[in-house]
Amino acid sequence: ALLLLIVVLIYTATQFWGLSEKEAMDFAQLGRNFSVNEGLVTKNISPLTMHLVEDINLNNPRISNHPDLIHPPAYPFLLSIGFKIYELLNVDPFAMSIGTRILPAERWIIIPLNHIFTMLTGLLIFSIGKNLFYREIGFLSMTIFYLSDTAWSQAILGLNSSMAIFFSVAALSCIITAVKSKLEENNIKKFWQSFVLSLICCSIAFYTRYLTIVIVPAIALYLFFMNGGIRGGTRYLLLFPTLFFIVALPWLIRNFIICGNPFGWMLYTALLDSPVYPDVSLLRDYNPNLSFKLIIEALKEKWVLNYSGMHKDLIPGLGGGVLMSFFITTFFYRFTRPAVNRLRDVLGISIIILVIIAGFFSTSSIQLINLFWPFIIIFGVAFFYVLLDRLDLQARLYLVALKCLLVALTFLPLGLRILPPHAKQPYPPYFPPIISRVSDMLSPREIICTDMPWATAWYGNKISILLPKNIDQYYEINDYKQYISGIYFTPITKNKSFVSDLLDGPEKTWLPILSGRLPADFPLKAAIAMNRQDQLFISDRDRWSQGINSDNSEVVDN
Repeated sequence: ALLLLIVVLIYTATQFWGLSEKEAMDFAQLGRNFSVNEGLVTKNISPLTMHLVEDINLNNPRISNHPDLIHPPAYPFLLSIGFKIYELLNVDPFAMSIGTRILPAERWIIIPLNHIFTMLTGLLIFSIGKNLFYREIGFLSMTIFYLSDTAWSQAILGLNSSMAIFFSVAALSCIITAVKSKLEENNIKKFWQSFVLSLICCSIAFYTRYLTIVIVPAIALYLFFMNGGIRGGTRYLLLFPTLFFIVALPWLIRNFIICGNPFGWMLYTALLDSPVYPDVSLLRDYNPNLSFKLIIEALKEKWVLNYSGMHKDLIPGLGGGVLMSFFITTFFYRFTRPAVNRLRDVLGISIIILVIIAGFFSTSSIQLINLFWPFIIIFGVAFFYVLLDRLDLQARLYLVALKCLLVALTFLPLGLRILPPHAKQPYPPYFPPIISRVSDMLSPREIICTDMPWATAWYGNKISILLPKNIDQYYEINDYKQYISGIYFTPITKNKSFVSDLLDGPEKTWLPILSGRLPADFPLKAAIAMNRQDQLFISDRDRWSQGINSDNSEVVDN
């Protein structure tokens, strides 16, 4: 326990300097909206979602009460409880204190919550290892998990991955216990208790992250095979998915009622960061021209590029590669207990399903392969013990040395990570004090347009519209849909290449604005450059004369 505490403190102190993922900021602002009884509504608004809401809401984009139809509700709801607790203690978790760049909500609620789920996952690993094999394998597997960079790198991102992984592993752990209770202990009551608990955990995992649905076929097939196959397992093969669907149905109905799709607008996110729609260009398009042929082409190219490009080493290198190699080798080895072999086989099927589906979505979805990291550890360690038995080493010292070597090899990525140089502030583009200051220049009812609305929605608590793809769409939104009181440009736009993006590329209509040459008919007349020209805020009037350091800012009035 002391070693675990030291690892958590050192890793967090050296690696966490504030949220760096836009999805994490999006979840955080959703949690805050939940905490003030606004429901699952978002202040991070894009031109695309405005267009989609207008199609279903009689041409009304619902800016002040914009529904979120992309994220599941469990993680934001849990964050909202943490925020509520702090408010009941008369502590403002969103106060940006002078001299700090990390919100108290991030430091004391979001990251600790993810750490707790990671620690609980380690305990589940111990339990599973002990049930499938024996106590020493469970304990060594738990130790390796706690010393792995894979576990803690997910925890400090502030995403819903740690929570989703915990409940997914808990669902599988419960079903392992259920099968063991029925077949080995003949305890039918305990079987059904564990069955129901597994169903609950599986449902919570789905309400946390949709992609965890891949564990449903694994559980159903495991029940099928372990209860006699076609003779006695067919009813379980049908029962578990049916009950799971019933539990998930209310949320699917909610989404269908609002937008006509049970999964909301999540499928649109599959097109983001594809060759056809690079980065968030689809979200910036107020009038997208989507066709079936274009969608298929974008998805196909994105999937191939994901696994041949930036994510090509994710699966082979999981956990440093050593235990992943052992895990893959177990598919060519038959363990003594049928339950172990069946579990390994169904997990292999779920991994393949996850890899196929996740390739169409974001980086965080692909990294959900870490959901299977606990089982990779357990099976990898078990096969390592098989190899030790084959060596038939007589000296216990050699056995202990080889086990320590395995732990050291899996600890190596984490050990190298915490060595200097340490992680730095996530700037560019995120600098919370400036984001908060710019947002405070507007009143609570005024709207800001920016190239990072997820950050201004979180750090500034401001209703924020994503910068449209061109100035003509900005005029259309500003003149006919929602008046915009300010535009905030950050390094996301200003650091783009001048020729290919700003001069001749997709941002060319914004170049005069970025250069300080505001058109005569432009509704916003005053601008201020901040942080050594790195950021630009444009508004309808001078809102910044008080409290701005002239050494770091330049005011330009037209």
